[in-house]
Amino acid sequence: MRRLAPAAIAALLALPAAASAYTPREHALYQDGPSGRYLLDQGWSTSPGQSGRFRPVAIPNAFNARNYTSGGNRSRVQWYRERFTLPRTSGAEGWRLRFESVNVRADVWMNGVKIGSHVGGYLPFELPASSIRPGSNELLVRVDGRKSRDDIPPAGRSQGWWNYGGILREVYLRKVYRLNLGDPQVTTTVGDPTRVLVKAQVRGSGGSAAVAVAGPNGFSKTVTVPTADLPATGASVEVPGARLWSPQTPALYTMKVMLPGGQVTTIHFGFRQWSKAPDGTPLLNGQPLHLRGASFHEDLLTPATIADELKALGANFTRQHYPPSPALLEAFDRMGIVFWEQIPVWRLRGSDVTSPRLNKVILGRLRQTLLRDRNHASVAAWSVENEVVRGGAQESRFLSQAKALTTRLDGTRFFAVDQTVTPGGTLPSYYKKLDALGISEYIGWYGDDPISDVRPALDATRAQLPGVALFVTEFGAEANRAGPASAKGTYAFQSQWLDKQLTAIDATPYLGGAIVWLLRDYAVRPGWGGGNPRPSPPFSNKGLLTRQGTPKPAWGVAKTHFGLTSSTG
Repeated sequence: MRRLAPAAIAALLALPAAASAYTPREHALYQDGPSGRYLLDQGWSTSPGQSGRFRPVAIPNAFNARNYTSGGNRSRVQWYRERFTLPRTSGAEGWRLRFESVNVRADVWMNGVKIGSHVGGYLPFELPASSIRPGSNELLVRVDGRKSRDDIPPAGRSQGWWNYGGILREVYLRKVYRLNLGDPQVTTTVGDPTRVLVKAQVRGSGGSAAVAVAGPNGFSKTVTVPTADLPATGASVEVPGARLWSPQTPALYTMKVMLPGGQVTTIHFGFRQWSKAPDGTPLLNGQPLHLRGASFHEDLLTPATIADELKALGANFTRQHYPPSPALLEAFDRMGIVFWEQIPVWRLRGSDVTSPRLNKVILGRLRQTLLRDRNHASVAAWSVENEVVRGGAQESRFLSQAKALTTRLDGTRFFAVDQTVTPGGTLPSYYKKLDALGISEYIGWYGDDPISDVRPALDATRAQLPGVALFVTEFGAEANRAGPASAKGTYAFQSQWLDKQLTAIDATPYLGGAIVWLLRDYAVRPGWGGGNPRPSPPFSNKGLLTRQGTPKPAWGVAKTHFGLTSSTG
């Protein structure tokens, strides 16, 4: 482990404390996961320089949140410091630090000793708090928000959302027990009998685990299994008369896995089955899907804000270009909002996804996403790329790699990509290996094709990919001003365009769902135009809500259409 230089330590210790050291409490912002998570939600301070003046700050924090210039988007380095007192607790064999998301690179020191580094946002990472001590402790984090060519999304490529730098989600101090559960996987069998099976890695050995399942109608059952059996055989519980999860009835069950030594891992899950009819019609619990919703960017919004806005819209389907906050996924589980999950592979080339530099990173992030989110009832699809250009044989090879990985770690959902569809366009034949395709179409917005071409383009896609489940996962129009419906960029144009799009989509029975782009306006990149004759860069104005959360007229159009569509049947 590397230590900070003595001069640097002296300079940091000479700085005034942002707050007196506090003792974090055992508390997490999302329910699923192990016991022993202590939220580090006080005592943080920040500075642009290691030797500068540190000012108090709340975490999460994006240090360039108000700098919508080219320099702000390129980002820079920012330092964060946290002072806390180690909690007194029995049974701790050690401690780890868990960061839910830092963008882009984090270098971390505990009490002057470097404990590790990590590159990449949107997913959690843990580091051993090997230099932690009883009493007062100081954590120092150097965040470099500048993009790297060895990360996704990579530097030097087109950018689809703002490059916020900082500690973007919460941080925990996590207790290490004598035995610790890792990478749990809950799978359900719908039918007669209905069963749930849990498998997991166990770090440490000895004794038996108790697995308790509770759920609707007062169901409760506990089984015990030797901890040595959990990785391969697992523990199975039969649930007679189980209630199925769906958007109309999002029934959830709670599993607790209790290990010798005191660790308790909580997992919420649902009994449900994603499948396809022979003609490719997507099914949930044997019923055809007809989902409606809007995509989002977390941007600077809280999970509760996003969930509440989707609910107010009447949405039961949503999507984001990167893995969301765990708290948001849990909200989707509870609310019956189906989630189309993506990793941040956006508009890369086929040569990128198989390059030695990026291929390992992409597959690694896909693996992390699968392991983190595979127990959520709301996740319907693993979309492994979005709008890849000039794919060819290299894209086909990557899709084979990605499908093998998803099948091995979770084969219960749709294996998918998102790709642009245009009138008269041709999709690659190797897309036939997909379970589902997310169609991105802007007919009537970009270019001169009339909106009457929407249905023929969808029919042509179905003819090219027989047996592949089809969803329209992106379509939208900019609106940032008043004006006539004939003028692109006006509220009236957006409303009329969206009404015609949804009318065509509503009349297309084989589609599993449609997701408007997007819920709320957001920052994209400097110079963004988005097809708007009078744009307001760097912001995309395709939202149904303004950046301040004010509904545009198109909000009412979407809500009306959504209310006329049943999610299944």
